[in-house]
Amino acid sequence: MSAPTEGAATWLAYNAAENARDYVAMAALIAEDLTVQVNGVRAVGSAEDDLRAMEHLIGVYPDYRREVDEIIGAGDRVVARWRMRGTSADSAVEPLDVPGCSVVTVRGGRMTEAFLYYQGAALDRVLQTAGERS
Repeated sequence: MSAPTEGAATWLAYNAAENARDYVAMAALIAEDLTVQVNGVRAVGSAEDDLRAMEHLIGVYPDYRREVDEIIGAGDRVVARWRMRGTSADSAVEPLDVPGCSVVTVRGGRMTEAFLYYQGAALDRVLQTAGERS
């Protein structure tokens, strides 16, 4: 097996930090001017926005984790297929089980741009609430 590209290695390190709730390591892997589109709509405009959304997601789903199904790197770009899973302490909140895909650009060991594609009403509600609180 060949060594992962810089982009793939950076995204995998970010995912591991996210699953470990290591916000310092996550922040080190994100460019300050990170831009993120979710299903074609701008959702995040900075590293701070990304971390705020992540904290809220974990607040709703304390056992949240993102499992990697496949990752393909080419130069400074990486494509990752993943599945987000989690359960809420609030039985009125549906469990999180959302498959998706990310296309990410990495420069200098930091993610600068990401396009996320997924179908999942539960995640939409959590992210919408996070946006309302910012």
